[in-house]
Amino acid sequence: MSEDPKLIPTDGVSKKLKAAVIILTALIFFAFMALFNKFINKQAPKKVSAVQKSLSNELSSEYEEVGTRLMNAGLKEQAIDQFIQVWQMQKTGTAERAKAAQTVGHLYADLGNCQEALVWLFRAEAAGAEISGAGKALTPLIDACLAKNTISGQ
Repeated sequence: MSEDPKLIPTDGVSKKLKAAVIILTALIFFAFMALFNKFINKQAPKKVSAVQKSLSNELSSEYEEVGTRLMNAGLKEQAIDQFIQVWQMQKTGTAERAKAAQTVGHLYADLGNCQEALVWLFRAEAAGAEISGAGKALTPLIDACLAKNTISGQ
């Protein structure tokens, strides 16, 4: 039984194999860490957005209430600022956003600023005021402002 000492490993596992196993283990560890991190970060924004949504709705209704009170007091320019805030806070395509744009358009028309009134009335129309039944009220006002702009040569 004379065996050549070069054929029988004396150190156990080769250094190349050890290095490959360690590198692959590290890669798998980092992959799992990245996957875990992705799941953790994916769930966190949902909780924050629910809180922000409720605060946004409360603040939006506050702006709307203040705007209505200012409008009733005859302070139309200040009411416009409040309803623009409501419009900016609402999601695109909501009835509240369309109503705010319609109110701003009416206020600008009452102030005689038909150019700005048309911008906001068209926004209200695009936001879906027609669906809520407000389209009937928008059309005559839009036509009146368009006629006024045509007559004044603007």
